[in-house]
Amino acid sequence: MKALKLLHWIGLLMLLSGIGAYLFTDMTLEISGMVLVSSLIGLGAVMMSPFPIVLFIQWARAQEEKQD
Repeated sequence: MKALKLLHWIGLLMLLSGIGAYLFTDMTLEISGMVLVSSLIGLGAVMMSPFPIVLFIQWARAQEEKQD
């Protein structure tokens, strides 16, 4: 769980830095900049996505145990 939480925060940081590079720099005018920014945004989104799902599954299991 701690590893997923760490990956979530690293992914969020990558996503925000990719968006910031896209909005506030001229990196995307060259192909290498486009690849870097799109990789940061894409990998950041993929890295942060499993954590909320795991939290939901844990919550659902706790609700199920509460009812029994």
